Amino acid sequence: MEMSPHTLSSAWLLWSLWWLFFLTRPSEASPPLNTTLLFDSGAPGFSLRNCSCSAPIRDCNEALANSVCRCHTVLRSALPPAGLRERGVLTVWVKELWVLQEVLNRSTVAHLRLSFCGERPIHSQYLSLLGLQTLRVNSPHAPYPTQDISITPPADFNTPAESPSPSPSDHVTFLDMSVLNGLSALKAYSVLGPPPHTFSQHFPHLHLPPAPSESYAPEDRATENLLLTFIY
Repeated sequence: MEMSPHTLSSAWLLWSLWWLFFLTRPSEASPPLNTTLLFDSGAPGFSLRNCSCSAPIRDCNEALANSVCRCHTVLRSALPPAGLRERGVLTVWVKELWVLQEVLNRSTVAHLRLSFCGERPIHSQYLSLLGLQTLRVNSPHAPYPTQDISITPPADFNTPAESPSPSPSDHVTFLDMSVLNGLSALKAYSVLGPPPHTFSQHFPHLHLPPAPSESYAPEDRATENLLLTFIY
């Protein structure tokens, strides 16, 4: 069946309008990755630079971070004594051990990225973290320059009925800071530990981080075992 010139013209117009809409519709690109970046500013008084970055920044490039990210200075005396609470991605550039010991130790972090920007080797010392799910360690010019590891609680790990996954306060990771040297492949193992109130009896040389404020009541936590992960 032949179409009239008017019908062909209308069909062409509709097709052209549809194609124009397709070309000009808003992009459905994924939202930018928001990362919290911390590094030693090198200023007197051991201050810290706290940056919010929407794009990846080359490791240890402080000038680029200060120009691209939204950064501000945090005095060492103003650091939270109970550790940080970071639900997203936290990147830490490490030059001095105090950044890890005073900023990261006893913190609640889900996704941690550590980059070694110093010149001296890091000796074996342990950090305690709550709720760690993924870890990336960057050690430039080392035998193992970039390593990733995921920490997945076992399927039979007991959780409250109303919670789909273990509470961060029930999952404690002890990280050996010497992994920043990049001299060996990352290794990790997890064990089901004792309840929090008996932890010091079994591990007298490891310091348990304080539980987040929204965790269970003390009488409920007394019966909950801890999941302990050691990364070295």
